[in-house]
Amino acid sequence: MTACESCGDTVDNGAARYCSNACRQRAYRQRSRCAPTESANDLPHPLDGFIGREDELTGITRLLRHSRLITLLGPAGAGKTRIAAELAGRVRRRFAHGVRFVDLGELNRPELVGQAVASAIGASEEPGRQLVDGLVSELRDKDLLLVLDNCEHLVEACGELVVRLLRRCGGLRVLATSREMLRLPGEMIFPIGELPAADAVQLFVERAKAVAPGFDATDDETVGLICTRLDRMPLAVELAAKLVRVLPLKDIVDGLDDRFAMLASTTRGIDARHRDLLAAIEWSYELLDPAEQAVFRALSVLPGGFGFDLAAAVGGATVPLMSTLESKSVIAPIPDRPGRFRQLETVRYFARRKLDESGERPAAIERLVDWLTTLATPLIETFATSGDALERLTVELQNLLAGLDFLSDTDDERQLLLVSALVRCRQRLGIAADGCERLATALRVPGGVPAYRAYALEQASWLAAWYDDEQAALGLAQQAVELGPSHGSTPLHSRALQALAFARQVCGDHHAARESFAECLRHVRALGEPLCVALCLNNLAWSQLLVGDLGGAQESITEAGPLYRAHAEPARQAALLHTTGVLALLRDEPATEHFTESLRLLENSSSMIQPYALEGLAVSALRVGDYDRGLRLMGFASSVRTGAGDPWWRDLVVDALRDAMDRLPERRADGLLADGRDVPVDQGLRYALGGDWPTGNRETTDCALTGRQLGVAALLVEGLTNRQIAGRLRISERTVETHLDHIRTKLDLRSRAQVAAWAATHTP
Repeated sequence: MTACESCGDTVDNGAARYCSNACRQRAYRQRSRCAPTESANDLPHPLDGFIGREDELTGITRLLRHSRLITLLGPAGAGKTRIAAELAGRVRRRFAHGVRFVDLGELNRPELVGQAVASAIGASEEPGRQLVDGLVSELRDKDLLLVLDNCEHLVEACGELVVRLLRRCGGLRVLATSREMLRLPGEMIFPIGELPAADAVQLFVERAKAVAPGFDATDDETVGLICTRLDRMPLAVELAAKLVRVLPLKDIVDGLDDRFAMLASTTRGIDARHRDLLAAIEWSYELLDPAEQAVFRALSVLPGGFGFDLAAAVGGATVPLMSTLESKSVIAPIPDRPGRFRQLETVRYFARRKLDESGERPAAIERLVDWLTTLATPLIETFATSGDALERLTVELQNLLAGLDFLSDTDDERQLLLVSALVRCRQRLGIAADGCERLATALRVPGGVPAYRAYALEQASWLAAWYDDEQAALGLAQQAVELGPSHGSTPLHSRALQALAFARQVCGDHHAARESFAECLRHVRALGEPLCVALCLNNLAWSQLLVGDLGGAQESITEAGPLYRAHAEPARQAALLHTTGVLALLRDEPATEHFTESLRLLENSSSMIQPYALEGLAVSALRVGDYDRGLRLMGFASSVRTGAGDPWWRDLVVDALRDAMDRLPERRADGLLADGRDVPVDQGLRYALGGDWPTGNRETTDCALTGRQLGVAALLVEGLTNRQIAGRLRISERTVETHLDHIRTKLDLRSRAQVAAWAATHTP
């Protein structure tokens, strides 16, 4: 039971404040009579409209119901003051004695904090009495919200005053804005960060129209790019928007590389720290002590963010120091990435300028390159690349690029290792288009650590084979093998032999490929690593299939099976099951079960094996006369395949497809293939695993192309060749040819010119 706040009677509902609607209305009228006048509240009156932040305002309002101290914490330019003023105006009537707003930004001495608060609430100093006692006397019996704006440079004085007031004034609530936490008992932190993308664009457009009423607001993409480059921070977005009066949007984007010069404002009547982007961030920097400033500068060489270990390696940061930098809003935690932080782009740009001015940049980059080299070294020390090492390198991909940019004009031998690591990560992500050029550039530097060069040659060989440059793949792999005696690493030499075997395979020299795979296996057995032996056995089995040695392939698969089941992850087990299925096909034995199990292991992952398993199921169905299923699966497999695949396997699949096409009416066969190409991936996988064919997937218009096919068609309009299209879309040239075949079939067109003419009117 609680007492009614109006009449004092008992309230049955313990969560209610009043016993009846009459008491609620009486309390409202009382608050209205007691509420101070506009002048007494002395709230800032904005000169332009408030945009966005509705979720934040709702969240802060909710917190005010239960918390007595809330700090709006955020970096320079996030709009903390504006949010606090907007909130104060909205909630003022909830407090019987209103709101007091105290701007501490211009104060430069701790003792002035109490005086500023006293002036705001109408308390006067008395001789022989501490000021805080006078404040308590004035506030003790009041229901009031005190807003303390810009506390970061006077954190200790603010904290001391606030804690003494809150302990002695039960009706007082405090809302603080700061770039640094007050670190007080009961303090609730409400982070104020970047605007949502739509709100940032709206803010830019509204502010642009204010200075240029004729501003064309239809180019949302370029406006969005500007906002993203500026971290969607309100101050920076507003400053950039004002430039539309004199600059086109494209020039604003280009000018962001020197943003502090471009975004220097000449607006009058505003605190300099909020008028100029450089001044706003400089203010935060000056509040750091020398050790914090040094780490802050060093972290600017890490565009991809950082964890505690990388920050320690590059900048000498400790966990407490990192915590301090985060609490002062000069680094920000990355959402959903515990223990990982970043500098906002604009903050990092400022920090990099300071780093260059201090002459510390070469040393910071050198520490980054050393750390990356240590991280990448396991790649050359093992035969089967460690998933953990690749995962970590992939996380650091942007930092890896930054380190390589620094090394690009040097003869530093470490770039061979780091470029190879970059290529390996990008292959893993399905992005490898620039790997050939980067590796070629690095390999032109003479000499270097033999192990680094061998690894780079091996990776270059794989890439050349991936892009159908068979002879280059063969030559690069042979060079990698020849370096074996120089570096003496059995795992690395084995990897080179594997690359040579694969290069020989794609060149069609299957017998030589089998010998290289067998030699690779002999070296790997000496390592005593069961998983590596299993991988080599599967490779050997595949090469044995290619030369018709079915007995040898069976022996290799039989030995590999238990090793895979005991040591390999699902994706690698799926590869062996595919090889097993192909062996069954060649023996005219049932193979569907092997391909189905292979696909089931890959159901929740994107793997290079997936299209192979689908094609295996398709060939199995076609061989038993199930043409509907086989052709649909064939079409579906073509839509998920990202490369041309193994030439021998491709020929086997094409032969099965041609045989089916000869047995069916052309229109029916084409329709079944198109069905498979158009089916959504999740539905296609369910069908491949034995489910029913989904209905209603085919488009009824002449624009029944997939997104990838539309992209290929659009590039034809630009007059690009297949090789140029492949480079632009980062796919193989053969894949482009396949897409063009599908496009012509769907649209019933005969030539590239007809496809280009169609695309000119049907693609954006």
